[in-house]
Amino acid sequence: KAGKKRLQGMLSNLTGKFAEYQLATAFRSKKRFALSDYFAGVGDTTRLNIIHVSQRVPIQRENGKNMELDVVAESDCGRVVVVEVKRWKTRVGGSVVGDFAEKVKVYARSVPARTILPAFLSLGGFADEALRLCEERGIGTAGRIAHF
Repeated sequence: KAGKKRLQGMLSNLTGKFAEYQLATAFRSKKRFALSDYFAGVGDTTRLNIIHVSQRVPIQRENGKNMELDVVAESDCGRVVVVEVKRWKTRVGGSVVGDFAEKVKVYARSVPARTILPAFLSLGGFADEALRLCEERGIGTAGRIAHF
């Protein structure tokens, strides 16, 4: 049982990483698109021309705590899409959205000349509180990768 549980954990981790890879590949493969093609609740509908996509981008708070952004996609217009990807069996709650909002704030300080477009992909769905927080903080949401 312990071996099976360990393998299931490894598989879940890999499927989460693969979801990040799929999203990054989708961003790289489309010439021009609006972020609203992928995520609901996005206020900025400017068409993006992605010139660089990174995965698992490390950032650090002022107090030294290390954090990681799952997908960062830079557009030639000065906008940067920052996406958190969760592949959980349960719905994402408000505290996870709050943690992501903090990551976005830390990253935004490191690139002050850029416009940050935050988005959250939760393949397990969102709790009502999480959706409300995303809407309040201007974070786009998706439960699946719509365009791949």
